[in-house]
Amino acid sequence: MFLTRKPSSPAGFWTTKVLVAAILSIAATTAEAQDAPAPAAQPAAAAAAPAQPNPGVPQPEWEKVCGTVKEQQECHISRRRVAATGQALAQFMIIERGDKKLIQIAVPPVALIQPGVQVKIDENQSTGVKFVVCTPGECLALGEIKADFVAGLKKGNNLIVTMLNPQGKPVAFDISLSGFTASYDGPGLNPAEAQARQQKLEDELKRKADAARQQLLNAQQQTTTTQ
Repeated sequence: MFLTRKPSSPAGFWTTKVLVAAILSIAATTAEAQDAPAPAAQPAAAAAAPAQPNPGVPQPEWEKVCGTVKEQQECHISRRRVAATGQALAQFMIIERGDKKLIQIAVPPVALIQPGVQVKIDENQSTGVKFVVCTPGECLALGEIKADFVAGLKKGNNLIVTMLNPQGKPVAFDISLSGFTASYDGPGLNPAEAQARQQKLEDELKRKADAARQQLLNAQQQTTTTQ
């Protein structure tokens, strides 16, 4: 289910409605940050302002899942950014296969292919990662990393993943590194445990999204009644 020799694709990662809404929202925020003139006394703005998680939306924690593939131990350490609906916006994953360490990044399937994605820890230098496949559901970037990159993740506060949208403008996703070290160094869940944990999180996100929609409908009905 989870461990595979192919790029690991989070099933059902995108739906069209959520994808369009998420990209329009994030692109608008990014465009505003880019177009707004910077104060003269301030340093130059970054290429893209990372989209910050909604404080009311519980974000998934770092998760480590381990299993055996062809008699070889394999572990995935990952974290997702999700929208208020619970739909994934981006995912960063480390794949450990024997002595090899890979990173796999999933972003919306509207990214420009040739540039790939840029990965940056805090204000450090960005690392480019090329896409290996794009489907109607997502674009996946895959690259090999060394131990020093993992060490940087352990010391860092935020991981910023930046892609280019069809207009060539950067769209950045901010993924917190809080809890990364404990997850990376700790024991991994088996795939069945991970699936149960994921289902529990999705149910909680759906409950919160349904409550928010109902609250909005109630407010709209109250406004209509008082007019």
